[in-house]
Amino acid sequence: IAAKKCINIISMLIKNKIKIDCLITESAKKIVNTNLIKKSVNGKMYFNSSEKNNKMLHINLTRNSNLTLVCPATANIIAKFANGFANDLASTSLIASNQRILMAPAMNVQMWNNPINKINVEKLKKIGIEFIGPEYGKLSCGEIGMGRLSSEKKIVSIVTDIINKSKKLKNKKCLVTAGPTIEKIDAVRFISNYSSGKQGYEIAKYLSFCGANVTLITGPTNIQPPIDIKVINVVSAEDMYKTAIKLKNVDVAVFAAAVSDIKPKKITDQKRKKNKIKNLNLKINKDIIKDISLRKKNRPKLVVGFAAETKNLLSNCKKKMKEKGCDWIIGNEINKKNEVFGSDFNKIMIVEKNHIK
Repeated sequence: IAAKKCINIISMLIKNKIKIDCLITESAKKIVNTNLIKKSVNGKMYFNSSEKNNKMLHINLTRNSNLTLVCPATANIIAKFANGFANDLASTSLIASNQRILMAPAMNVQMWNNPINKINVEKLKKIGIEFIGPEYGKLSCGEIGMGRLSSEKKIVSIVTDIINKSKKLKNKKCLVTAGPTIEKIDAVRFISNYSSGKQGYEIAKYLSFCGANVTLITGPTNIQPPIDIKVINVVSAEDMYKTAIKLKNVDVAVFAAAVSDIKPKKITDQKRKKNKIKNLNLKINKDIIKDISLRKKNRPKLVVGFAAETKNLLSNCKKKMKEKGCDWIIGNEINKKNEVFGSDFNKIMIVEKNHIK
């Protein structure tokens, strides 16, 4: 039933002026009337046999699209993708994709709740694959529970919204900094902070989804780099400063990195014995945001800074905005109710020149 609903989803997407190429699996061929799909799509139809005369089809399909919608996403295709299997056109196209991928699952409630399926879903979510549903309701097998395909209207609305957003920042050049910086003390010690880089990476990914050309300058993290983004890896604040200052003609600059404010005046390549380290002679690092935001030439049209504070969040955000010349400041209040570092969730305050969100 879920597979047959795809015909209506295709028709609704086409009414929203979206071009669709349809890739049909061998299992789908047994369920749906491919002639009906052929009449519905405004692009091309592809089968496993289509790659016989075009060995690079699995690559070309994803490179020429804005996104891939897997609908219905069965437990089988989810498992194959999550575990790197690529033995047909659908699975090889998913593995080869460098574009946004949406999964619209549909399956029996026990299949959805199966621990193995749950693990596979979480694997995909962690690498940025998005899920639409499933929803609770009566299933085609007669059982009731989670596993029902999301409504056609909901799927179409989300896909259409993504396609429209993918054009919002087209041809715009964006710079994002993320993660911590590491300031070397000696061969084994350093100064740093708790930043995971998650916030900056997600911002970079979303700007890319909106059609921007994104450069991500990142300190050391354990995060998979976003797809279709230029990533420049740095270590120290000085490295990040030198890299960021070189970029020109930037439309939007988002400085989400937690740059170390201080670093040792002297660094040694030998380990300093603990009985010889009584004091660290420190100096202040260069201010990346301030130097870029206050320059008269080649300033980004929008400069966004971040503030992580344990108290007086609003006043500190306003002060930072004035001192650094930012257009926006994103305030993170760090407390037990809002554990910012390493979390997938965050409560923020957006401070602009004329109002606060």
